[in-house]
Amino acid sequence: MMKKNVLIVEDNRTCMDALAGLTRECDPSSVIYCASDAGMAYKYAMENRIDLFLVDIMLDSRVKNDVSGIVFVDKMRQLERYKFVPIVLVTALEDQAMVAFHKLHCYGYIEKPIDFDRVRKTIREALQYPIMDKREDQYVYYRKDGILYSIDTEQIVYMESYMRTLTVYLLDEKIEIPYMTCNAMLEKLNSEEFIQYSRSGVLNRKYIDYIDDANRYIRMKNGAVLELGLIIKKKFIQELNYGS
Repeated sequence: MMKKNVLIVEDNRTCMDALAGLTRECDPSSVIYCASDAGMAYKYAMENRIDLFLVDIMLDSRVKNDVSGIVFVDKMRQLERYKFVPIVLVTALEDQAMVAFHKLHCYGYIEKPIDFDRVRKTIREALQYPIMDKREDQYVYYRKDGILYSIDTEQIVYMESYMRTLTVYLLDEKIEIPYMTCNAMLEKLNSEEFIQYSRSGVLNRKYIDYIDDANRYIRMKNGAVLELGLIIKKKFIQELNYGS
């Protein structure tokens, strides 16, 4: 089962920590991102695939009648990848929540002060919500020189990290991403299609042509020959058989 990515957008630290704790109770394997403002939240949403949003309507208490959380949710709903992802609003203003709830097709809302039992139930149900449109999940995003780029995951054959740079080998080109590790990219991909074959290498199982586990090498369909790590060999074979 793939890990779920949850983005909590909340400017109140106490509430943010409480929501993060409740989310971990509901799904200990979930990856939780926390943002205190819309700008940071947008960055997390673009660089990762979020499966559940918990968004406070008012993200700046200094601004009277602030609705920056609603503006953020509206931006998410305009993106193809987040049209159907469950969004739960967090607010002390029930009337405001209900208007946004219907307009932006949100999954539900959480009232402040939060009822822990109700929040657990809401989060647990939202994490199980089936997302109908997955077309945008085939892209992974990364930032280089301040610019956000995307990679079609269907085109990734394998990738290797060396000297603080991740080299991604696609079917027809290669891309170098500075300051990125294989583990970090695996977190972004969040797919059982990708398996670690060495301490510094990850491959796409669908492009495997042949495996010689005795001599520890893997031939990929694009002609590349990869060395299967000695320490990781057993785990690699187990994961390969598990997902086949």
